[in-house]
Amino acid sequence: MPAISGISSVIHGSSFIYEDRSPEEIFTREDISEEQRMFAAVADEFMRKEVLTRAEQIYAKDWPVTRELLLKAGELDLLRIDIPEDYGGLGLDKVSSAFVGEQIAVMPSFGASLGAHTTIGTLPIVYFGTPQQREKYLPKLATGEWIAAYCLTEPGSGSDALAAKTKATLSEDGSGYILKGQKMWITNGGFADVFIIFAKVDGDKFTAFIVERGPGLVTGHEEKKLGLDGSSTTAVMLEDCFVPKENVLGEIGKGHVVAFNILNLGRLKLGSRNIGGAKVTLNHAIAYSKERHQFGRPISSFGLIKRKLAEMAIRCYVGDAIVWRTLGMIDTALENIDSSQPLQALKAIEQYAVECSIIKVWTSEALALVTDETVQVYGGYGYSKDYPAERAYRDARITRIYEGTNEINRIIIPTRLLKGPAKDHLPDLDEKLSDILDFTEIDVSTEGLTFAHRVMANIKETARLSLAVLRQHFNENLNEEQESVALVADIVAEAFAVESALLRAEKMIANNSTDANCEIVIDIVRAYANDAAERVALNARNLASVIPDSNRLYRALERLALRRPVETISIRRRIADHLIEAGRYGW
Repeated sequence: MPAISGISSVIHGSSFIYEDRSPEEIFTREDISEEQRMFAAVADEFMRKEVLTRAEQIYAKDWPVTRELLLKAGELDLLRIDIPEDYGGLGLDKVSSAFVGEQIAVMPSFGASLGAHTTIGTLPIVYFGTPQQREKYLPKLATGEWIAAYCLTEPGSGSDALAAKTKATLSEDGSGYILKGQKMWITNGGFADVFIIFAKVDGDKFTAFIVERGPGLVTGHEEKKLGLDGSSTTAVMLEDCFVPKENVLGEIGKGHVVAFNILNLGRLKLGSRNIGGAKVTLNHAIAYSKERHQFGRPISSFGLIKRKLAEMAIRCYVGDAIVWRTLGMIDTALENIDSSQPLQALKAIEQYAVECSIIKVWTSEALALVTDETVQVYGGYGYSKDYPAERAYRDARITRIYEGTNEINRIIIPTRLLKGPAKDHLPDLDEKLSDILDFTEIDVSTEGLTFAHRVMANIKETARLSLAVLRQHFNENLNEEQESVALVADIVAEAFAVESALLRAEKMIANNSTDANCEIVIDIVRAYANDAAERVALNARNLASVIPDSNRLYRALERLALRRPVETISIRRRIADHLIEAGRYGW
């Protein structure tokens, strides 16, 4: 795989907690190559000319139409990006894959069908399949001749996947396994040909299987869903379903390795789709606000509408920063991996689990904000099915649930940090409190990016301090302190988000010092950093409130809190005016 990121060396996962970066060390959206943009343009044209024109049939659950469109996507190479060349794929980088993923966000229902097939449906075979399994399945998955689905959730086990009750029993002749059980909420369930199914061998060895549609596998009725109503979601019932021994995926008893690593990749891919969807929705809001008149003027001229448009744009900009930064780090790590060793690649990706969980939580909640505010901009029309805001609002809701709920991902973030390399860089809590309290509070300028740098440094210090609090006070009982763990997760996420946005802005300015957009980008970063500082301060105080004898901790956190806030009203007005003049989001 050719080098694409422009990053000179591998940046280890989670290192943002204890290391600072310079702009030239990170990958940004602006670094996407012309070749990658041209490939994504193929996806964009396909979605607009082939998919959107058949929206009525897709929403009517005409699955032959969806299958036909997936075949066309295969003809355009959109299904083979992550599949190795030896098995009919392109073997491209994750940036290319995610950039295509952004384009399919223009129609989330079809995007869900395609995304479930290419990511959680196909990648388990890419990374865990034997050469024989990859040879048999991947070429047909690459073309869309066969469609894949991923079956993990059950009626009684969602987030607690290892509590699955589906059983796999060795057949009498020893040639395969008999699967019995039920899976729920399976995307592509109504028409998939190949299912990645998790079951417990002998009732306790959690294991992944490749199961073809056939006797013993029955899919249920289409679920009546809040959103994504143009994608197939069914139960999958297994009743004496025979699976040959050669279709065990990975090792018996190691199904959790398959499940959790693939979900990690799903979270990574979901980020670009979430922000892509947010941009589509924001552009609808901008256009409508310019067309809709009240009190003799367009509603885009009113301050409270401008505030909404500006905040939506801020979330899109920052979301892009964290998504593409992570993709760049992963692609750089993969450049040093033998492409013929898929498990090595997976291990390289796994070290970025914290960043992937941050992406999942942050971008899904940014999408929620954007779609909700778009409904508000449309007013009564936002509640109508005749306008785009209503569907976007419903489609967005699932993103906080699938690929691991946001609650689960909030637990993952601090837990993995406290177990991984970052733990060796956390301060001794008492010594760190003394160090902070010995320093005089510094009141810095709120101008330019100097302010954002100060905020970033203090949020990262607060993140390290908060992790040290968890380690010292709750380390043996983290599972029972979910509220505190979630507070720290949000602090850590803000540290990554502020730093990513700041570095992206500095890189943009360095490369386009005369571009008028740079001033607006500075405004975006200052506004986000200002509000992030307040959110972090509140979370940190709430964390301190549950710690016995926390007076010193409170005083240290106060030293790290924001001293002089930025005047964000005028900043958001400038951002909104830029959007309104341009007629769309443009970064």
